[in-house]
Amino acid sequence: MTAEGTKFRDRGLWRNPMSFLGMSMSALAALLIIILFIIDMLRDVHSPYLGVLLFFILPILFMAGFLLFGWGMWDERNKRRKESVTDIPRFPILDLNIGTHRIRFIAFMAVAVVTALLLTVIAYEAYHFTESLTFCGELCHVVMEPEAVASQNSPHARVTCAGCHVGPGAGWYVKSKLAGTRQMFAVLLDSFPRPIPPAIQHLRPARETCEECHWPEKFYGSKLRVKTHYSFDEKNTPHDISMLVKIGGGDETEEGGSGIHWHMLAEKNVTFTAADPGLQVIPLVWEEFPDGRVVEYKLEGWEGEFEGGHGEDARLVDCVVCHNRPTHIYRSPQRSMDMALLAGAIDVTLPYIKRKGVEVLVAEYENREEAFVSIEKGIKDFYQSEYPELATSRIEDIDKAVEMLQHIYEKNFFPKMNVSWKAYPDNIGHRDFPGCFRCHDGKHVNEDGKVIRRECVICHTMPERGPSKHWAEGYPAGENWESFHPWDLKGKHAEMNCSRCHSGGIPPARDCGTCHEELGVSDGGHPTDVGMGDFICTDCHMDEQKIRPVIDCMECHDDLEELHVDIEDHSDEDCITCHERHRWAVKDRDTCYQCHDDKEDHNAEDDCWDCHDFT
Repeated sequence: MTAEGTKFRDRGLWRNPMSFLGMSMSALAALLIIILFIIDMLRDVHSPYLGVLLFFILPILFMAGFLLFGWGMWDERNKRRKESVTDIPRFPILDLNIGTHRIRFIAFMAVAVVTALLLTVIAYEAYHFTESLTFCGELCHVVMEPEAVASQNSPHARVTCAGCHVGPGAGWYVKSKLAGTRQMFAVLLDSFPRPIPPAIQHLRPARETCEECHWPEKFYGSKLRVKTHYSFDEKNTPHDISMLVKIGGGDETEEGGSGIHWHMLAEKNVTFTAADPGLQVIPLVWEEFPDGRVVEYKLEGWEGEFEGGHGEDARLVDCVVCHNRPTHIYRSPQRSMDMALLAGAIDVTLPYIKRKGVEVLVAEYENREEAFVSIEKGIKDFYQSEYPELATSRIEDIDKAVEMLQHIYEKNFFPKMNVSWKAYPDNIGHRDFPGCFRCHDGKHVNEDGKVIRRECVICHTMPERGPSKHWAEGYPAGENWESFHPWDLKGKHAEMNCSRCHSGGIPPARDCGTCHEELGVSDGGHPTDVGMGDFICTDCHMDEQKIRPVIDCMECHDDLEELHVDIEDHSDEDCITCHERHRWAVKDRDTCYQCHDDKEDHNAEDDCWDCHDFT
């Protein structure tokens, strides 16, 4: 071999195209990592895409460069072994007594230490980045936008996503990232549902997440809650609803205990099984005593099928069973308008602004752009039509109201994901959703006939309603405040769930007929195009808000003593045996079959009254 060839073979193994490419890739990636890391530290708002580039893509390129560098050296050594006439050892020889070996070894270790430190910092920051709102909520913009926006509009805005969804420890971190891989493919394949189902079934137990900050054993006493509401009248009349909420629990001084945290603090365990993934229908509830005795409460009339029973499939009542929307809160139009009016973001003196605001918010829109245009048009057209002078003199107040309504829509409505306040029931309380009444409905009974209690005072004092302390001067003088409810609840109405009428949107009408027809709770509604369509409910119903007793029809129709026909068998029948309630017409010949079932084939094409005279 020539002297020139020998000199070439003595050069370092890294002198080859692949190793040069690897060095260049690693050096460039390291430089970009340092620059972008400094930029990210100086930014007030963190970009999810910058985070992915900084903590995932560039570190991969950095390590890939190292691999190429080593691969090039290994390939170069194999070539030299094949081409050399002398025997070259398979592995490099390291002798620290030789100066050049010692320098190369020190240089290699220095690079290795710097690389290890850089990768350690990157790995640490990447770990925190994957737990941040930026990563969880903004990276998959359309999919997770509703949850990300709602979380920043909640009491837990400064808590990371992983703080609740993962919690401390490596085990649940690994589980969450494995689940995240599946969700990533769902996003890439566009196979995810809209809206995203709530993460209820696979959440970590609340004792390992919520109770890291909230200590149930320290919940005691009562807390005064005062909420300001505004009416749907012209003056947007304000009023306060106040009550003492018993936040304690485990108090056995009265039978069954009291306080909203009784389920968690009493010596008993309360478990249940649900018939739906959202835990809104609960057919079975179990009360487990310290001595091992278990009492089962079953929902009366439940005939549906469900999986699970007492044991491993039973779910413990813990924080998230009731506090199921502690962070991702989508406020209803009613609540949003009350908050905006109370804060002065919308001028309370604009006539009917509460009603019109709720109306434009509850309407269905294809996208946010259409919503913004329709909200502005709806509000301005209303004032231009009903209050033309005000529409000109107070244009700034109207524009401010429109801007706030658009802001409310932007924070609580996401048409692309079919998300609004109606998409995710909120189980705190029982106003717009069943909430507490999923179990405390008076219909869950054990084999001894004992019912899960439904009394209001178990959890709070009876609400008190009065003129708003914030806007007292705006309230009509002499208003009567005998009940916390604007319409005194009696009879069946006093036993109904609040969510039957309250929905977060426009409230039901105050008159019986309209409300019953809208909610479908009366027989055929209350049509106005029938003989007694102009009657009011109390013309027949003797007690307010009660079905029975009713006035005897014969008090008015005294000329129909034998019910239209001289047939003795009919004289003992009630009018509604044949006449449909509220409509009062006879439906069809099927009505007669209730008694005359042997006449089904008798002139089947005709109505009975075509031949039989009932007048």
